[in-house]
Amino acid sequence: MAARAPAAVCSKDTAPLGSLACRSCSAPTAGTNYFLGIDYENVQKLCDISGLRSRDNPQSTPEAHCKFLQQYRKIFIQPKPVLPKLPVLASTGLIKRPKRNGSDKVAESHLEKRYMDDIPRNLKEDVKTLSGILSKNPYYRTRSERLITYKILRLLPAINKRFADEELKDLSAKIFLESWEKSCIVYGYQSFYLILRGCAKPYSLLDEPLRPIHPPPWLDPTLSMLSFGDSFGSLLPMMDNAGHKVLSILTESNCQLVKVSAGQFENTKEEIIVRNFAMKEKVIQACRNYQHWPKLSLRKLVQLINWKKYPKDYVLVKEGEVSSIVGFIKSGQCYIFKDIEGLEKLPLGQVQSEVKHIIMGKLSENQSFGEISVLLRKPFTCTLITATEVELGVISERDILGLEEVYRMLIQQTSEPIMVHLTQEEVNNRYISLQKEKQWKRFKNKVIKETIFYRGIKPGVGKWNFTCSKKGNSKKNPSPSF
Repeated sequence: MAARAPAAVCSKDTAPLGSLACRSCSAPTAGTNYFLGIDYENVQKLCDISGLRSRDNPQSTPEAHCKFLQQYRKIFIQPKPVLPKLPVLASTGLIKRPKRNGSDKVAESHLEKRYMDDIPRNLKEDVKTLSGILSKNPYYRTRSERLITYKILRLLPAINKRFADEELKDLSAKIFLESWEKSCIVYGYQSFYLILRGCAKPYSLLDEPLRPIHPPPWLDPTLSMLSFGDSFGSLLPMMDNAGHKVLSILTESNCQLVKVSAGQFENTKEEIIVRNFAMKEKVIQACRNYQHWPKLSLRKLVQLINWKKYPKDYVLVKEGEVSSIVGFIKSGQCYIFKDIEGLEKLPLGQVQSEVKHIIMGKLSENQSFGEISVLLRKPFTCTLITATEVELGVISERDILGLEEVYRMLIQQTSEPIMVHLTQEEVNNRYISLQKEKQWKRFKNKVIKETIFYRGIKPGVGKWNFTCSKKGNSKKNPSPSF
């Protein structure tokens, strides 16, 4: 009988390869589940099951046998499942872009530098500042940063043509910056974009959407490119975009775009309307004659008001003419002038009559004028001239006369004409007092000058003209007198 070969020994210990202790360190075979070791606590639990076969019990009970078969797998320590790692997605999409070689990077940097040169030299620092501010969340921008954003955007012609001044002030706190990589399509439907950095070319027209534009070979390629300061997109609905050519672009380099969405623009316009309505209502109700007006009648006038600004020394209404507007002063002051005919002495003793304009009073904020003149067609008894720059809430003559009779009667009952009870004697006395005050000032100035400049002593003139020197030098080298 052939002798049995000795069992192979494991490299870790002296246990044979066929034993359970070495099963865990052997190489895994395809299709076979291996365990890491034995859990001896569960082995003890299996031995403690009552009813199993033993020396005292020649046969196991069916209940103990079923319980053993259900729990015996727990004595093998199984390896923990290792989940696969999640793939790292690209920042701009699900598909990771292939790496570009050195020539592509050089071409891209050259192209970007070429179009960065289009930025005027005086705007390069402003562009950097604007890019840093817009990269923040609008909630974290300070008031000064919003003002800087508004001032920089006002320098760009594409913004000036598209947005009004008041709209841009509100949008400066809401707009944000978008960064796009090369060879990306940016759709401008329901959005307005301004190119801050980078370059792009038009991608589609309104009549042929999503169709690339290939300029003819004889055309200069720089003419078909969009760079700094150019805009595209539309804030209008799709059916109203007939006047807009470029609605989407294809980026030729890494671009930074200032975006204004249609929702932001609509919200801004609604906020401006509500704010202007509240301001007009406040200006009317601040006037003494309109403080007790009902809310419904007050809103009827608010709908007719338009804001207008007038420079200094502007004649609003002339004496003897019917006013063409009803004005509510929001800011500034107006002089009330009365005309009087006075005599003016000429150098050769002759006397000439001239029309003098006398200031009888002022109109300031929270005052109104022109209601009675427009409704009753009465000429003004005085002249109104702006003393400073004045902002008025103006209602035209046509709108006032187009109101219902109830509102016209209410205006006529609550309004008062300006200085209607002023008599000619009061105007003359005012003129005399102003002339006396003017003569007194002349006499006082003349006496003061004669007292100070007695005997022709005038500092800085003649022999009193000398240069001041330091104290140390004045004692050693006194200034010569003549």
